[in-house]
Formats: sequence, C-alpha cells, structure tokens
Amino acid sequence: MKQTLNPTHKKEGPAADRSLSRWIDAVNLCGDVSTRHIPVGKNGGATVYLFYCIGMIDSREFQMSVLDQLEHWEPIDGHTSPPIFIPLEDDTSEEMAFQALASGTLIAIIEDRWYRADINSQPGRQPEESTMEVSLKGPRDGFVEKIETNIALVRKRLRTPDLRFEFRTIGSATGTQVAVLYMANKAETYLIEEMRRRLDEVKIEALYSSTQLEELISDRPMSLFPLVDYMGRPDFVVEALMNGRLAVIVDGSPSAIIAPTSITLLIKSPEDTHLPYHYVSLERLLRAMGLAIALCVPGFWVALSAFNSDQIPFVMLATVTVSRSGLPMSAPMEMMLMLAMFELFREAGVRLPRPVGQTVSVVGGLIVGDAAIRAGLTSPTMLVAAAVTAVATFTLVNQNLNGSVSVIRLFILVLSSILGIFGLFVGLFVVVVYMCSLESFGQPYMLPLAPFRWKQALGALLQLPWSLRRGRRKGQGGSA
Repeated sequence: MKQTLNPTHKKEGPAADRSLSRWIDAVNLCGDVSTRHIPVGKNGGATVYLFYCIGMIDSREFQMSVLDQLEHWEPIDGHTSPPIFIPLEDDTSEEMAFQALASGTLIAIIEDRWYRADINSQPGRQPEESTMEVSLKGPRDGFVEKIETNIALVRKRLRTPDLRFEFRTIGSATGTQVAVLYMANKAETYLIEEMRRRLDEVKIEALYSSTQLEELISDRPMSLFPLVDYMGRPDFVVEALMNGRLAVIVDGSPSAIIAPTSITLLIKSPEDTHLPYHYVSLERLLRAMGLAIALCVPGFWVALSAFNSDQIPFVMLATVTVSRSGLPMSAPMEMMLMLAMFELFREAGVRLPRPVGQTVSVVGGLIVGDAAIRAGLTSPTMLVAAAVTAVATFTLVNQNLNGSVSVIRLFILVLSSILGIFGLFVGLFVVVVYMCSLESFGQPYMLPLAPFRWKQALGALLQLPWSLRRGRRKGQGGSA
C-alpha cells in the first residue's frame, strides 16, 4: 500500500533542502537503521547510499532485486536510476522520509537525488480467530495488528467500488496510519464529514491504540457509556458498513472502531448473523435482560432485605431473616463485599493464562463463597444475588459496556442503601435520563428506543428471517 504522508509536515522550498550529511548524522543515532555505501558504474564512479530498518524489509527481495539491479546498473545521465527505485516527491521532507523508512521503505540516495523502494516486510501474525469474540459458526479470520491485512480482510468481503478508504497519519512521533472505511451509497454524507473533521482535529504526539482514538473522537470523552463500538471480526464490520455505519482501523490494533453506535448495537454479537433467527431473538432478549439484572439486582435485593422487607413474601421473608441472623455486617456492606470479591476473581481470571484463569474464576468463587457462608460473613441469599449479578454481567458483548455497568451498579446500590426502593427508582431514572442525553456522531444513543421507532426497535431486539428482511436505504442505520 502506498505510504500516506502527512501534509502538515510539508516544507516550503525545493528538494535541495534535503541534506545527505544531515540525514546520515540523524540515522546513525538510530541503532536499528542500516546504512550501506555501494559504488556503481565503471570504476565505481558513483556511490549509492542505501538506508533501511533492520527487520522491516524483505531480505530476499533486497538481495535479489535491489543489490542485483545495482550490480548491473550503469548510470547514463543524471536522471536515470535502477527500475526498482521510485523518486521521492520534491515536497517530501527529511522527517517524512524517515517516517517512510520506519515503515519498512528502503531509502536510496544517488548524487543528491532521493529514491525509495517498497520492499517492506514488517513483522506480524497471520489472521486467526479473534480472542475478543468467540466464533461458533462464523468465520475465524480476525483482525491482526497490520492495517494492510485488516483492510484486505474487509475488501475480500466487499467486492464493490462503493467501498471507500480514506487514510490519515496521526501522531507526530509515532506516525500511526488510520483508515476510515465507509460505503459511499450507504453512509450519510454528514457522518463522513464529521468523521473527517474529528480525525483532522486530533493533534497528539503518539497514538498507541484504537481505544485512545475512541476517546479522542468521541462526542463526550468523559461519558460513562461507550459512544463508539469496537470489533475484532471483519464480517461484523462488513455488516456495519452495509448498514450505513463507518469503521476506523488503526495500524497496530487488532480491532476496528464502529460509529455511530447505540445501546442496542452494544448488546449484539457477531454470531447473530450466523445463527437461526429464533435463537438469535431469544439471545438478544437474554442479553437485554442481563444488562438490566447486572444494573438492578444488587440494589433491588439490598433495598428489599434492609428497608422494604414488607414487600417480601412471608415464607421467603422467614428464610431471609433466618439466614441473616448473627451476621456482623449490614446488608449494603455485605453486598459490596460480595461484588468486590467477584470482581477480584474476574480480574484474576483475565490476567492469568486462559486455562489457569478460568479455573481460578470458577473454583475460587465456589470455595471462597462457601467459606464466607460457613464463617458467618455473608448469607446464602446475598451470595446468590451477587453471583446472579456476576453471571448477568458476562452476557454483555462489549467489554467497555461491562466496565460501565460495574461503575453504575455501584451508584444504584449506594442510592438503594440510603433510600430503599425509592433510591433504586431514582438511580434508574437518573441513568435513563443520562443515556437519553448522549449522542454518537449526532445520533441519539438510545435510538430506536428514544425517540421510539417501533419498526427499528423490533428489528433491534428481534432478528427477522432473511426472507422478510428488506434492503436498507441510505441513512436508515440498521441493526449492526
């Protein structure tokens, strides 16, 4: 792919501003840049200076193409060069040339004339199943860290000229390539212009990951809810593009940013397209229920057991009262302790190697939970409520949403601990109003639930058979 150079680094003036001696002094300070001086022509009348980063070029092509051509090349006049060399543009500064060098391009200088040769072979891995989403029936070629490979994974699925790519270079030090993908006949013009504007306004020294860019282009960087989605599978990105959304791929990141997004999009799974519609509809309802349970159950149970016990059926009230007799902590503190314990086990399971982490999460939770009941630190009913909450959290597809739910759940729990059931409803009201105030690239975050559009809401929560689906018109958004 052609190296995209940032126009903000252009210098005024001719190419003569580039200095060979200054360039050599600069690259000699970099231990990974190899410099070779090769005499060419009869009696070595001319010298070719070659510069490349070790490990970033194809060694075989360097030997067979570059060195072989130089060995048989005879300079005729001041404007000839070996066929593999491409002259650098006159407005290419030394800084821009070094960005190309660091990307795996070979830089050649022949008598103060600068050339490049695209023989890059950057280290990377082959596409494999994404670790972000489990694939049951869907494809297993997930995104990798190389932007060219990720673009090819999308292009092979969309063989149409309507698929457009626009490139940006972000980060004055890292020079990270960013690609914007959209369907020209599906995406709204104002969305494309807004994405261009936000990317052009990003002025930072280093871009490390797509998560960093998510925050920089978000409508509200301090929002508790994720205002853009991310995905590590190209098939889901293709589906999002076909529904009028935009995708942003960052070089070095094995995932793509999808915008605009909504709360209904965040509960969808890439596997939904590859499973029967009736099963997918049930799974989507379960995920929506899991979101509600993860937010409400801790506060609801604490409010019932500590404040509004008269709302509990008499038979169950006797069980709860007996199980809580003799406990040293109040119900709110008990629930916070249980939630903290499950969060610790979840974090330990994530940080440890996968086989060991799964064992720690399951076995550790069972052993410590049983020990806490036997030691009289918690009641069985409180442990069940915390465990149901933890399991409901695992149904959320987006991990950013998972973290947001953990924070908001604590907020609702605190209100319920102070005001009881009334505090629970106050907390839910505040959360719903806050979500309704959010926007993602100018589109309501709660769309199609608020403002309510029953056809789109039905399609967001339930999946129709393929025979009943209609082609979506431009700007309709869609379910992906």
